[in-house]
Amino acid sequence: MPRMSLDATQNEAPPSARFRSGTPHSATAQPIEAHFCAELKLVIACARWPLDPAGRAEIAHRAAAVHDWRRFLAWVWRHGVAPLVCANLRAAGRDLVPGDVFRALEEREGGNTRRVFGQVAEAARITRLLTDATIRAMMVKGPLLATLAFDDVSLRWSRDIDLLIDPEHVKEADRLIVAAGYRRIAPDFALTPQQQQMFLQMRCEFAYYHEPSDVILELHWRLTANRRLMPPDERAVWGRAKAVRLGGAEFLTLPEDELFVYLCIHGATHVWFRLKWLADVAALLQRMPAEVVERAASRAAALGLERVFHQSLLLAHELLAAPVPPGLLAAASRDPAARRLARAACRALNWRDSPGEPARTPWFNLWVSWQAFGLKSGVAYRWAEFQDQICSPEDWQRLPLPRCLAFLYPPLRPISWLARKLGHVLAR
Repeated sequence: MPRMSLDATQNEAPPSARFRSGTPHSATAQPIEAHFCAELKLVIACARWPLDPAGRAEIAHRAAAVHDWRRFLAWVWRHGVAPLVCANLRAAGRDLVPGDVFRALEEREGGNTRRVFGQVAEAARITRLLTDATIRAMMVKGPLLATLAFDDVSLRWSRDIDLLIDPEHVKEADRLIVAAGYRRIAPDFALTPQQQQMFLQMRCEFAYYHEPSDVILELHWRLTANRRLMPPDERAVWGRAKAVRLGGAEFLTLPEDELFVYLCIHGATHVWFRLKWLADVAALLQRMPAEVVERAASRAAALGLERVFHQSLLLAHELLAAPVPPGLLAAASRDPAARRLARAACRALNWRDSPGEPARTPWFNLWVSWQAFGLKSGVAYRWAEFQDQICSPEDWQRLPLPRCLAFLYPPLRPISWLARKLGHVLAR
């Protein structure tokens, strides 16, 4: 694979295409090296927003180096950025790609737009349902994030709706959502009262599917499964909730700084293996005033998540030319833990140099789980992470044990994991 420094050399792209904060790149950050093929380089160039003349020149430059357009499309699908890539290629010049490639992108773009409008309608219906039952709810990510980051609900590939509620109302919200025509798909089995209590402590969401509208809904009672990663904060979440109008309805969401920190954490827990998560962060950096970014930095520091925050800034700046306040960029560049995490993210973005789905390859999920231990320092966090990973609610269904033997699930977890891995190998 060709070798590419994340701050492309001057003969590859205009300097303004890779840095927009007004300070020379070498004065603030050393480049993080990564190995990306020509097709993936073009996808990355097409994931910037908003697109300026330098960005259009970068796209043209990268498109000229592409030879395998089917591989290019495979990378686009894998990274969940079809609407953004389509819009940017339309602006840069649709003749830069073969006609059938652009038509495939437009087809995905149209399908996403139809799905997003359906998601907004369902989010409004379920939010009203919860509100009528005196359960406050806010939308996180999804179509609302597309509006905040891109000012266009259709530019972000949206898989599902994420609603956050107070944990004491989970049982009632679950009942109301199922009564509204949704089927719970994760966990997809009935929980005993004891199991539900354990699930609420170990995990942070239920997932549902609504067949008539083809909508997936995730109901969150916490923003992270590991309580010590982003501990619940009533004042930060609900005390400063922001109201946003979308599709004729009003939704609550996280305040800008809290949302930005959460997106950094969400991407980091998945090692940023989808470019769409990084595109969200980079687009928000284009719109957020410097003082809001500084507030987000302070919040990340208060949570002990400087390395995760710095990792996000480095990746957004070097890959997607996002503007970062010079002081924060310099601090991120000096953070060895953040740079190590950024290198891991580049590896995940380009896992095995293949546009195939990483989770379907051996060991990827285990590698991601291992990376989680480096997101935050301290024994308390890492012990909580170990407890979270060693316990699996799925084992409750695979191996039902009486309540008096429930303590056996953690030590049985490695055996369960090995059995699943062996089953996958034999299936192939």
